[in-house]
Amino acid sequence: MKIHIIYDDTAQEPELTVVCRELDDEVRKVLAAAQVSENRLTGVKEGQIFLLRHGDVIYIDTADKKTFIYTSEDVYETQLRLYELENQLPAADFFRANKSCIAGIRHIRSIRADIDGRLLLTMDTGDKLWVSRQYAADFRKKIGM
Repeated sequence: MKIHIIYDDTAQEPELTVVCRELDDEVRKVLAAAQVSENRLTGVKEGQIFLLRHGDVIYIDTADKKTFIYTSEDVYETQLRLYELENQLPAADFFRANKSCIAGIRHIRSIRADIDGRLLLTMDTGDKLWVSRQYAADFRKKIGM
């Protein structure tokens, strides 16, 4: 992959142009990383790339070595790994719920404590997510519980 940086004193904002023969996994990963820095994530659905605002993300989950972004509208796949997303998403709005899931705090409808120290979250969509014991204490601090 070639990278060219052009300095332009008249530029109003940074601009990213991608020239490629095809939209392969490497190009998708570059686009996904660029969008995270702009408070957006890129998600792929049916061969199309969608720009998703952080506030629209209810949770992010991994399954079968793939990472999926869940919104109230749909489910999208991303090329970024969960740890990459965790490091780049705003800590005030997102938290690690378990080893395969990051959840958006703003989309939690209810919280139920379980006997073994885990927490069961019900999200705005009705989806249920477990916060494992490993992450439950940090989550409780974050929301003042």
